[in-house]
Amino acid sequence: MKITVHYKSGVSQVFIVPAEIQVTEFRKMAEKAGGAVLRVEFSSFNSKSRLCHAREGKF
Repeated sequence: MKITVHYKSGVSQVFIVPAEIQVTEFRKMAEKAGGAVLRVEFSSFNSKSRLCHAREGKF
């Protein structure tokens, strides 16, 4: 699964991760890589992107 993370700093980063990864595990990995998360876009290689916003420490 392709996941694009948009950070509060304005930087975006694309991650390629297995579909079975837990959200909390991925969030920790993304924050360690780039800081506070603003929003996350989940997409598979065959379907349209889905957009999620970080709210109250969750996405």
